Amino acid sequence: MSTARYRFDVLARAVEGVQERTVGGAIVTVSSVALIVVLVVLEIKSFLTASAHTHIGVDDGDKPFGLDRWTLPDRLPVRVHMTFAHLQCESLMLEVDSTRSDFEPLNSVEFREPTAAEMAWVGEDVDRAQACTLDGKLTIGKVSANFHVEVADKADDGRPLAGASIPLSFSAYAHQIAAIERRKHLNISHKVHLFHFGDRVLADTAAPLDGVVNAPRVAGQQHYLLKVIPTLLDRGLVPVATNQYSLAEQFVPFDLALPASPTASVGVWFYYDFSPVIIQVHHNRPSFAEFLVSICAIVGGVFAVSSIIDGIIFRGAKVLSVKHD
Repeated sequence: MSTARYRFDVLARAVEGVQERTVGGAIVTVSSVALIVVLVVLEIKSFLTASAHTHIGVDDGDKPFGLDRWTLPDRLPVRVHMTFAHLQCESLMLEVDSTRSDFEPLNSVEFREPTAAEMAWVGEDVDRAQACTLDGKLTIGKVSANFHVEVADKADDGRPLAGASIPLSFSAYAHQIAAIERRKHLNISHKVHLFHFGDRVLADTAAPLDGVVNAPRVAGQQHYLLKVIPTLLDRGLVPVATNQYSLAEQFVPFDLALPASPTASVGVWFYYDFSPVIIQVHHNRPSFAEFLVSICAIVGGVFAVSSIIDGIIFRGAKVLSVKHD
């Protein structure tokens, strides 16, 4: 009766006198420990790094959205920082056109002489006094609209040319012809240093206009077509509302724009349209209990597999030794 109980012990123990240590077993053991260390380090890195999960919904204006029921504002700032290499600030004008005829305020867009760093992209010796940098923010509504930086031709004011005997209509026409000739020789080479809608979160949002340089050989209109996607980034207790956007661009030479509109301007246009889709990004990481389970699984799994491999090597060596004898 006393010995029958031992038959239920599945964890049989080797007797000290019959244990055998081999070189193959040592190699498997060292390799297993090294593998465990590597896997544990990777698991710790994975535990400390939050994974992103995306939720997509529809923008219903002021209605709450997402798992935490957050709302997005109807108006947002646009950060603009760009430099024109061959246009003076006094000749430039910034305007905003909205499809719903709302007034879009220019909060603080400064027209100033660029710094040497802002002109480094030109690659030639250019007088900074003949260039201009726009730097600041403007507030827009979430509607399809555009804002543009164009050359404000001061000659297009309807004033007659010198000489009172010239009729007013002919004088205005002469002014228009002279303005068109001046526009044909304008150089709108520019660099967009920064451009984003709302708060910029570098690690998570796309701003493809940042760093874009365009230097057309002829005068015309540079069009940037932007599709804006509102985004909520869950980066703590309070999500950050930001916006990503896609970019398409085209250049319309002045000679082609003129037939469509005799008053066509020269400059840079930013056309933007807000998507009805909202993206919410959650950053989650596994719990500490899940981390401990993973560590135990790594250690136990590696030692179990190493035991099988060691057994195969040991038995193979025994078979080869018997055949050799």
